[in-house]
Amino acid sequence: MRHTLVALMEDRPAALNRVLGLLRGRALAVHSIAFGESETAGVRRITVVVETTDVQQTIKQLNRLIEVLEVTDVTNAEYVVRETALVKIHAPEQQREEIRTIAEGFGAKIVGSSPQTVVVEMTDTPDRLGEMIERAKGLGTCETMRSGSLAMALGTTAFTNGLIGGSGRAGQKRVLLELLDRLAPSYGDDWWFTAHHGMAL
Repeated sequence: MRHTLVALMEDRPAALNRVLGLLRGRALAVHSIAFGESETAGVRRITVVVETTDVQQTIKQLNRLIEVLEVTDVTNAEYVVRETALVKIHAPEQQREEIRTIAEGFGAKIVGSSPQTVVVEMTDTPDRLGEMIERAKGLGTCETMRSGSLAMALGTTAFTNGLIGGSGRAGQKRVLLELLDRLAPSYGDDWWFTAHHGMAL
């Protein structure tokens, strides 16, 4: 089954390589991965769309990595997912108006052009992006670049089905506690968050 995992990790050299190495080492198909800064200095947020038959085991394995602070499976939660794509369409000048009309119909926009090509940018769900790209292929030869899915749980559910990592590396408990302290005002009296916060003290 395809699962969308969101993880918080320390910003350390080769951290992303270790995540990918773990997933590939277990022969799990990675459909998408997006990695960037979070709201907390020194902590990055990663979204991974992966095919796994045992998601809890996958989460536990990721949590064993020394840089990983928390992993959440948002697949069955309420969450927002978005992806950005750039599509370069090789088309003559006389097709530009048709391309513009199709792009606007998908909520996309033209962000660059040359005498031979047009570049369209679109941000939407992965499925909707796929529809737009298929439509673009009917207009001419296409080159595509997709960002990978970005996912965020709605409300205060980030900790309700995640597992807090605990590798035992010196200093990890301090980093985790600092992260939980920063997040505490957003979670209020959420019992699951409060429990994890208490265990980190």
